[in-house]
Amino acid sequence: MRLSLPGFIAVLAMMTAALAVPANAAVGHDDSFKAVKLQTDPPLDGTLSDPVWQTAVTASNFMNITTRQPAGLATTAYLLYDDHYVYVGFRAEQPGISIHDAQTANGVGFGQDDAVGVGIDTSGQGSQVYYFEATPRGTRYQQSSESSRYAPLWQVKTAISGSNWSAMFQIPISDLRAAGGSHLTWRFNFVRIVAGVGEHYSWAYNGLMQDAQPPTYPFFTDTRWWPTLTDLSLPGNAGKPKPRAEIYGLSSIGLDRDVFQQANQTFAKQPVRNYGLDFVYPLASSAALVGTLNPDFSNVEVDQQTIVPQEFQQNLAEYRPFFAQGAQYFNPNPMALNGNFGAIDQILYTPSIGTFDRAFKVEGTEGTDQFGVMQIRGLTGDNNSLDDQAFGFKHALSDRSFLYWADGVLAHHGGLGNDSAYEGGIAGRNLKSGLVYGYDQSFENTAIISQPDQTFAYTRNTFLDDHRPNYEWYVGWQDISPGWAPLDGFTNYNDARGPVYSADFTTTTPGFKSWNGYATVDRYLTRSGIVHAADFFGTTDFTLHNLIHLTLQQQTSSLDDPVITNGENQPFHQTTAILGYRDGTSSPIDFSYGAGPWATYYLQQFNMTTTSPIGSRFNVAATYAGTHERSDQIGVNGQILRSLTFGTAISPDASLSLSLRSINGTGGFATPGVNFAGGFHWRFRSGSELFMNYGSPAAPQTLYRFITKFLWRIGGGAGT
Repeated sequence: MRLSLPGFIAVLAMMTAALAVPANAAVGHDDSFKAVKLQTDPPLDGTLSDPVWQTAVTASNFMNITTRQPAGLATTAYLLYDDHYVYVGFRAEQPGISIHDAQTANGVGFGQDDAVGVGIDTSGQGSQVYYFEATPRGTRYQQSSESSRYAPLWQVKTAISGSNWSAMFQIPISDLRAAGGSHLTWRFNFVRIVAGVGEHYSWAYNGLMQDAQPPTYPFFTDTRWWPTLTDLSLPGNAGKPKPRAEIYGLSSIGLDRDVFQQANQTFAKQPVRNYGLDFVYPLASSAALVGTLNPDFSNVEVDQQTIVPQEFQQNLAEYRPFFAQGAQYFNPNPMALNGNFGAIDQILYTPSIGTFDRAFKVEGTEGTDQFGVMQIRGLTGDNNSLDDQAFGFKHALSDRSFLYWADGVLAHHGGLGNDSAYEGGIAGRNLKSGLVYGYDQSFENTAIISQPDQTFAYTRNTFLDDHRPNYEWYVGWQDISPGWAPLDGFTNYNDARGPVYSADFTTTTPGFKSWNGYATVDRYLTRSGIVHAADFFGTTDFTLHNLIHLTLQQQTSSLDDPVITNGENQPFHQTTAILGYRDGTSSPIDFSYGAGPWATYYLQQFNMTTTSPIGSRFNVAATYAGTHERSDQIGVNGQILRSLTFGTAISPDASLSLSLRSINGTGGFATPGVNFAGGFHWRFRSGSELFMNYGSPAAPQTLYRFITKFLWRIGGGAGT
């Protein structure tokens, strides 16, 4: 019998997964625990000596997500609450493994030290998920599914005793957007990071859970496997955040004081904004009015520069407070296009909006629903008018057995034209068989001045997936019409339809800490029958118990695109090997090398990175990377990037970093030059912040400018 490539991949995945050692979860989605409410506040004590902890909801028998085995180190977690706070306690035993606690600045270096953490989902269905973590030193970290800038004012105390350590968290309920009332139900979980061996523990466990390196781990989507915390009783306004405002004042000096990064990644002159306002006014515990006036665009802390040639355009991270807050409500589609090779397509990609003057939105959740509506107005950096609206809605059951969504963007750009894009879809999961399904449909109507003949475009995306604890296979169909390119969106390419297949496995075998693999193949045709793209990508990763890991990757891709390849069928092939040591610890070292025909030339590229703490207050990171391109047309081109970053924690809430980077040679994406940048950040007890920055790490040359920015925060913490 002749087996097709997708069938071979699926069979290989299932055969390999059979080697896995099964592990049974201590708790899961169907387990529930009655919450324990206190009448008086317990003292903030890292030793957990108060007898009240004996009455708490107690968790033990953690699972090792990394090895998919029962955890080798004992962890016990406790949870209590009252009308104002959630109290969480941890006891972590660590015999035979050194305690790592080098990081001293809150929010810096997450995952490099040992840590314990709690996950709380006050919505019960995954739309309001929060993580709080702390190291043995008491350095704090937190994440929110609603905002990448989440930084509430919460407290922790820790204690170390020999090879064991403990911690107590005090978390304000007002920063969790929890609804008031009686007989409330949350979802919750406890996690632990053991940095010395690069392993991650979880109390709740399901074989479908995946591991990753922080800050990717822990995942917000894991809430579907968390147990419930029942019978909570809260005052009506206990979880309603305080109204908050962030007023900034900014001054700059230097020859390049008015040079800033634009939406298209270039640097250009732009009038400096010296003041502005971001605000959040809660309408209910889980819904808020969010606005911004004269928003700042001077952020110099996000380095999004690269010298690595890419098949598709680079996807930028959004850092502006207005867009970062509640971004998930406006991009509710969980099955977006082109996730296998490029960044996912989006009808709302806020970095493309660039500069604007003011914006307002209402966003939040209600039961199993999440929603958002937005208005953006002003002038762009090139003085064209901007008047855009967007909306999003999603309904999802707590176990994600059924969900549906709808969203849209109406863009009106002076000098360009008008564009409206809408999408909607459904997805579900059969909890008994493991089968997952989904369908998404989008439409676009355009009136672009430069393209008067393009008026209508669409996309369709459907899939069937079998997701099991140790393997997964996926069959999908993608259809993107010619002309699809939402004005405020992100599109890799259009005029492509055809099938896509993928399979992956995760297993534990003798001699390996972990072993996993993934493979996908697709073939897309244009409307005229030409092969637009045909791709194969496969990767497998082996991690040994001594923390050496090897990753092997093969990409075989051809693309015929009028924009990316000028209508020529070009190859994008690459064979890559990655060798790493101590990933997931405080001192990782990684080296990668890849080579293959790339577009019109032969490409070789390498990258070597390492970070390391120096004592208890200093950190150093270094990168040496290069690209080498050669062909008969261009001869030989190449770029080398060298970077060295030095950071120090002046206090738990103040840090200083200095970066020196040089790029030389031709080819790649960057302009040759030397870049020096320095940054000082101080967060005050009130939550207000001071930034002092020289240069910009996102530019390939030094920008001769010095910026001082003070952010006066009134009310709650950032992102609450």
